[in-house]
Formats: sequence, C-alpha cells, structure tokens
Amino acid sequence: MAQVKRELEIVLSQAHIPVTGSGLIRNSSHLLTAELLWPRTGVARKSSVQPCGLKQGLADFENVNWGLKALFKENVAGRFALRLTLTEALDDEEIEKFLRSVAGAAIAFGADVAAAMWPPFGKIAAAPLDAVAKNVAKYPGATLLAEGLAELDASDFPASGGERLLSVQMKASRRLVRVSRRTVNKQPRVTRKVILEKGVPNGDITLSVKSL
Repeated sequence: MAQVKRELEIVLSQAHIPVTGSGLIRNSSHLLTAELLWPRTGVARKSSVQPCGLKQGLADFENVNWGLKALFKENVAGRFALRLTLTEALDDEEIEKFLRSVAGAAIAFGADVAAAMWPPFGKIAAAPLDAVAKNVAKYPGATLLAEGLAELDASDFPASGGERLLSVQMKASRRLVRVSRRTVNKQPRVTRKVILEKGVPNGDITLSVKSL
C-alpha cells in the first residue's frame, strides 16, 4: 500500500505549562524548539524555533503575528514524529548571551514588530529559523524545562483544505527544585523542595495543523 502524503502547515495555538520553574514570577519567557523526525524518506530531521511567552504558565497564540507562531510548512509521508522542547525561563542577560552565540544570524527585517509583540525576543524572532534552531541546543544557558514527543502518520491529518488541532503532552525534562534561603539566628539556612520529578507530565502544547 502506498504511503499517504500530506503538505502540512504547523502553527502554535496554545501552551499550558503549569510548572515553569520561575518561582513567584508570573510571566516568563522561553524558547520553543520543534523537530520533525523523519517527515519523509531521505529527510531525517527538520527543526525550527519560536519564542514562547507564558503568563502564569499559559500562552494563547491566536492574536500573535503568524510569523511568530509558525513552525513548519513541510511535506510528510507515512510515519513520522514531532518533538517539542521548551527551555527554562530566560532573563534578559541570558537572552543576550544566546544572541551572542548566534552572532551574525540575526537580520533586521521584522525585528521591531517582533519586539513589540514578544519582548524581549525581537532579535531572535528576526533571525533565520534554521540558524537559531541549530544553536539553541548548543547554548549552555538554555536548560530544557519540558519536552514532548508525538508519533504520527500522514494519514492522521485531513486531505487538502482540512485542519485539526494536535495536543502534545509535555513532561519535565529534569527534576525541578525550588531553593529557599533564610536566616535563622544569624545563620543562613538553605532548603530545597522538589516540585516536579523528571518525566512527570507538565502540561501540554496545542498546535494547529492545516493540510495545504
């Protein structure tokens, strides 16, 4: 039987990550990397990266510029997989270090629009996706917070013109520990509390998948 083939547009729809590791910080900024694994014969991997700003662990991409939520426009055939990884919360200094790690990749086009919609990710969003995606994993500050893997088949998606939502369960990439510091009798005390074990479910990311 011949493999079913589809041309898919994959776009971020929503994100729900209950434990962000950001302590009491309500808003956090992350980088989301998406990888298509063996989308078709002869192609082992395709990757892209987008900023992901969470408000109390939630993100809705409905009103976000398409260029800041689109992940792929790719042909798929038969069985393949989709892997998502989300970095820990990054502050401005860490983002600057990341930008230096991809020096020369950023371009000016669209940077102002990107910065306005997803601060402080303007320069990242304006960089060529392939160049950025290849460097996210190499950047030592971008520790992974959560990851998910969906095993798929081209036949799971409707024929040309159809659209469906795909929810990918995310799991903790590492043990998350909350560190508290206080002074008792003028002596510093440090306590550590495990808030999430590695591999435990930590929300989900929903994608809109359209067959072109």
